[in-house]
Amino acid sequence: MSITVRLPALLQTDQAVTLTIDEPVRSIPELVDVLERRMPGFRAQLDDSVFNFAVNDEMLLHRVHERPLADGDVVEIIAAISGGSGAS
Repeated sequence: MSITVRLPALLQTDQAVTLTIDEPVRSIPELVDVLERRMPGFRAQLDDSVFNFAVNDEMLLHRVHERPLADGDVVEIIAAISGGSGAS
């Protein structure tokens, strides 16, 4: 099994921007477990709730933890964008 993970600049460490996971990963929570083992402290950064997940260019906005992963999937962790004062 091989899953490609693309990391945003906020989560990049000394490792590459794109990681290949070559172990059985069947869900986003399992993927986060693997990333935590490879990059200690990774999970704590995700708890900031400013990140979304996309799988094969499909943004996951609901039930992220239930989305199954399959061999060849590309998972992108995307920093949420917000802002603006609302004043004109």
